[in-house]
Amino acid sequence: MRPDANWNLFGTEKDSASYAPIYERLAELREEFHRSGRLDDSNAKLDEVVKLFATYLAVRLGDVQGFPEPTDPPAEDFVARLQDSFISASKLPYYARSDSGSIFGATPALMLRNSDAALAARLTRLVVRAVGDAFAHQEFGNPYDVLNEAFGHFVRDNFRGNIEDAQYLTPAEVVDFMATIALDDLSRGGRLSQEEPLVVADPCCGVGSFLTAFASKYRTSAPQGAPPLKLHGQDKVERMARLATVNLTLFRVFGHSVSIGNSLYQGSPLDELNGGVDLILTNPPFGARFAQPEIALLAGHNTPFFSLLGGTRTPLDSELLFVDRSLRLLREGGLLLIVVPDSVISASGVPALLRHHLETTATLRGVIELPSVTFAQAGTRTKTAVLYLEKHKTTGSARQSVFMGVCEDLGFQVNSRKGVQIKVEKGQDDLPALVAAYRRMDGSTGIKEPMILSDSPSAAAIPIEYIRDAWTPRHYQSKRLEALRNMSDTRQIVTARLHDLVDFVADQRRPEQHRAGLAFISVLHVLAEGVLDLAALETYAPKTPGVPVKPGEVLLSRINPRIPRALVVPDLGQPVLCSSEFEIMRPKHGVDPYMIAYLLLSHAVQVQIQSLTSGTSASHNRVKTADLARVSLPIPRTASESGERLKRKVTLYRKGLASMLTSHQSLVRLRETEMDWLVT
Repeated sequence: MRPDANWNLFGTEKDSASYAPIYERLAELREEFHRSGRLDDSNAKLDEVVKLFATYLAVRLGDVQGFPEPTDPPAEDFVARLQDSFISASKLPYYARSDSGSIFGATPALMLRNSDAALAARLTRLVVRAVGDAFAHQEFGNPYDVLNEAFGHFVRDNFRGNIEDAQYLTPAEVVDFMATIALDDLSRGGRLSQEEPLVVADPCCGVGSFLTAFASKYRTSAPQGAPPLKLHGQDKVERMARLATVNLTLFRVFGHSVSIGNSLYQGSPLDELNGGVDLILTNPPFGARFAQPEIALLAGHNTPFFSLLGGTRTPLDSELLFVDRSLRLLREGGLLLIVVPDSVISASGVPALLRHHLETTATLRGVIELPSVTFAQAGTRTKTAVLYLEKHKTTGSARQSVFMGVCEDLGFQVNSRKGVQIKVEKGQDDLPALVAAYRRMDGSTGIKEPMILSDSPSAAAIPIEYIRDAWTPRHYQSKRLEALRNMSDTRQIVTARLHDLVDFVADQRRPEQHRAGLAFISVLHVLAEGVLDLAALETYAPKTPGVPVKPGEVLLSRINPRIPRALVVPDLGQPVLCSSEFEIMRPKHGVDPYMIAYLLLSHAVQVQIQSLTSGTSASHNRVKTADLARVSLPIPRTASESGERLKRKVTLYRKGLASMLTSHQSLVRLRETEMDWLVT
């Protein structure tokens, strides 16, 4: 470890060698178990590693004596002395459960036998090195979260087999970002000048990464005279609660409470905190589904919105329930930073109902979109975001602005090595720049128009009245805001919403099956500048239904809008169907369809459209009709010079497309008769 290494804003070394040794130790641990054939159960292997880790950690803290040296060959009494050291460590106060007893059970013991001395010595040697690596990071001021960054991911993939225990552990970059934002706002809001203890909780604590990160920052960055810190974590998986306790100990965080229990259901230790928490930092489980009657019965007042939500048979997703649960835990004015899948901030249905409810029970302080690589090390590329709420009954009297940020890069990629997902440093982490942009929001409370805080990465302060049904940061990207500003600054044009110029008619038409005599336009048939691939069109016969379209109507692809596809439907001399992936627009009276298509493909409009995407992955992004309808087009004022110039360009555009269509038709006919020159 070099003291002059490249440190980022949060004090995390951005050198892949910094955690490479720990990965190497863990790879060797796995191989040792495989070679020995001991402990067939993968969970038992994990537990044994954690016991050794916790024991040597206590040795490094000076609380356990007599730890045996892992020599080769080991001493005859090596396993017995190792067992004594573990039993002594298990009785230490910081390894005690919040209710009673040890986190390692009623009768803590290693499963290693005297005959396992050679294996025990090799495992111990590797654990000693791993803990030493973690301590080396801390000695250089870098609170490295070994249990999250390396243990949490690697050991889960290689030692644990219980699917129920699966955890999408949050990358340290995101954890530090959330903790930094929270500490900033607590300090600015005056909470750290009060005497009452600051209560911080994570109802889905996993290995305790959020609690350890915030405690480390609080220790070094909180102002003098700040109140004492009380940390509370809970996880329904006992193994996770055990790991969180060990992790907090690694960070020298004591006096905390980590309990075992289902944080949604009534009766867990966390219920005692209802209405009394200052800050929640959490990444809840995604994708678990619950019937509403089950939530009403078992969660009750812990999820006040969903427990009283009648008239729905739709299963409730766990990520939505944990937003409701977290707000119940918070006091008035308490802060929630929670990692959620994209659906929570953008989807219709139940997520939209929750967002509508939050408008009256909480203040939306910010949303930060995360890249798809965020949880790739955990095996998923689900789109996620950080949702930032303040529990507050809004009155609507104060003008409020919302931070909308888009993180495109976390400074790492994820590669697979021998079946294990490994982080590799690549790119530049956008989150430090987003922290700086967030700090520039001071004084933006009374703004009447969106204020760009950063061009790249995109960050903006958005007046709350601009925020519509979806809370998607990409809809408020700096490029889009700049394009709209440039249009409004030009005197000879007015900005018109697309829905003022066209009628959206796709939903008014009944889909039909393709049959002989019908042409069918798919998304892939639309080439650059609205040119049709006639050759492919003539042989295309899909099994899926299509929507009828008429000549002169405008098609725009809603899928993957980063590839612009707009088309004025030409007269092909036969009825035409199109894919349901198209938006079908019928120009209103007096509006030239070629002007609409020309402007839809312009940079100023494409920047807007491409910022309106939503979806689970980059390859399946779509634009919703309601969002597309609000796209602004630059329309020249009547009899202006700009109007005459646009009219001439649209005329050339129409003639060019007509000429290309005629030429393409001729080429298709020519190819159809390619061999008629042969004389037989």
